[in-house]
Amino acid sequence: MAAKRVVGAQYGYFIAAGLFFAGVLLQTYIAGMAVFIDPEHWELHTSFVHLIEVLLLPMLVFGYVGQLPRLLIGAPFGLFILIGIQYMTAGNFGSLVSAIHPVNAIFMSILTLWMAKESWERIDTPL
Repeated sequence: MAAKRVVGAQYGYFIAAGLFFAGVLLQTYIAGMAVFIDPEHWELHTSFVHLIEVLLLPMLVFGYVGQLPRLLIGAPFGLFILIGIQYMTAGNFGSLVSAIHPVNAIFMSILTLWMAKESWERIDTPL
């Protein structure tokens, strides 16, 4: 039986990954509001990402303390790179580069969904 801190960290990773996934979906919805309802929503879209990205460091710590596989521990670094790509492609409206922005959001969704699924399957015991 794993120590409580290990199991707690495993749950923490799962919750953080799930919140990140939900955040990406909400971020996509907000972008849709800006495109189809009112361009004023772009301000919320550009500021909301700062709430999501703070989950990267806790995921890294939870992954290490929770003794998760290296791939799950390193996955927040992949998200960090994908967030960087989002920043690089966000201001290039009208260019081919800007078309990468929504596609990259799909990759972020897939990665975080995988992280949540894999971390859930590796939780040692219920709390």
